[in-house]
Amino acid sequence: MGKREISIDVLRGLAIVGMVLSGNISRNGQLPAWLYHAQIAPPEFIFNPQLPGITWVDLVFPFFLFAMGASFPFSLGKALDKGQSKRSLAGRIFSRSFKLLFFAIMLGHLSPFHYPQELGWVRYLMGLLAFAGFFMTFSKFPRFSSSEKLINMAGYAVLVLLVIIRSAVFDLPFSIHKNDIIILVLANMALFGGLLWLFTSGKILLRLGIAALYFGLRLTYSTDESVNQAIWNFSPFSWLAAQLPDLYQQLLVWGIDLKKTIFYDPDYLKYLMIVVPGSIVGEFLVRSTRSEVRNPGLEAKGWDVWVLPILLLLNISLNLWGLLSRQLEFVWIMNILTVGFVVWFSGRDMLRDQPGWRQVLLWSSFWLLLGLIFEAWQGGIKKDPATYSYFFLTTGLAGYTIVVFKWWEDAFQPGMPLAWTATIGINPMVGYVAASYLIMPVLYFVQILPLMDQWHTHWPWAGVVRGIILTALMVMVTVFSVKRRWLWKT
Repeated sequence: MGKREISIDVLRGLAIVGMVLSGNISRNGQLPAWLYHAQIAPPEFIFNPQLPGITWVDLVFPFFLFAMGASFPFSLGKALDKGQSKRSLAGRIFSRSFKLLFFAIMLGHLSPFHYPQELGWVRYLMGLLAFAGFFMTFSKFPRFSSSEKLINMAGYAVLVLLVIIRSAVFDLPFSIHKNDIIILVLANMALFGGLLWLFTSGKILLRLGIAALYFGLRLTYSTDESVNQAIWNFSPFSWLAAQLPDLYQQLLVWGIDLKKTIFYDPDYLKYLMIVVPGSIVGEFLVRSTRSEVRNPGLEAKGWDVWVLPILLLLNISLNLWGLLSRQLEFVWIMNILTVGFVVWFSGRDMLRDQPGWRQVLLWSSFWLLLGLIFEAWQGGIKKDPATYSYFFLTTGLAGYTIVVFKWWEDAFQPGMPLAWTATIGINPMVGYVAASYLIMPVLYFVQILPLMDQWHTHWPWAGVVRGIILTALMVMVTVFSVKRRWLWKT
């Protein structure tokens, strides 16, 4: 698989663990609010867009997006170094985005939980078949490399057949507009974020300038009858519908409305405000990786080994506590002290010859403070609807987290107890679907899942244990897939 940047894999892997764990913790009004999204708090679990604050659950998605941005300079940069043209890499980016779009649409239809509950075991069987289809469609097969494309095409056929069966047998209609929103956003970021990095590689200020233009457009598009509003509302599909009304009407018969979101939505591009800083950090990491100077975290002695990573981890925890409990004065003072220490520490001898490391620390501090400044706007930091404070502050926290993983990277090397975190990051989409499409159906057929769904209601924290068990099984499946080199090409 070649040399990988382990800190990015760990961040991506832990983000997947967080997604699966948070999605499988049972809702119980007696559990603390920090176990759930801040805007869907116990005991009612009613979405409240006016409720400010974030929890660890709200860090999961931005951390994954940050890891995606940070990976561009490694994956695409390596290809550029090998002499591949930007045109060929652009084609690769489009192909990857299409696969993610297809994946998102299939996930929107084939989950066992998208079938009526009265179907019982049938819906879990359909989930298992869907997992087999995903496996065939997206996996690499080292032992069958000559037949890999044929297996992939057969996988596409299996998934399409399952959608047809779903519609014809169970009377559940197909809609291209029904999708997994997380994967659809990732498809947009893979396309626009990937292309943006490709054509601005090595030009950080240009990339930031383009992101700033989007930032300005997002701030001003609501002005009625403005050019900004026209640009924002433009969609190639809507334009096509206006130009070819007969085609539009025919597609409506097939359940495709060109005036609804199919792939692109200007609002999805807001996540570039996380992906773009991630790509900048990725470039700094590439520079530090290419440097002949050893990782300063591995060279540090005494208190230097612990003080920086522990301080950064403490900063993340205190930000979550302070923002959720609305202790804003404390949050300000704590962050100013943290940034002051980071600036001082980055000037020490061990980092003076490591410009990549220093820049990651200082840029992360900048995004953190920028997010803190925006916290006073839009009613406080929120994931949904996402505020500017949310984008910038989570970006800063993700940068700090990367530094921690990079500083202690020996702890995540193969053979070490925490190596599984990086392993999941190598094959994240298997982890994303394994719990719902493989583990829970298997547990249902061996009659363990019904028991879990019963016993976790007798004690509030048993619902957390349920999530931990499902997540642990997901980790085992994903690690096994990587060891067998069954890597999904999404």
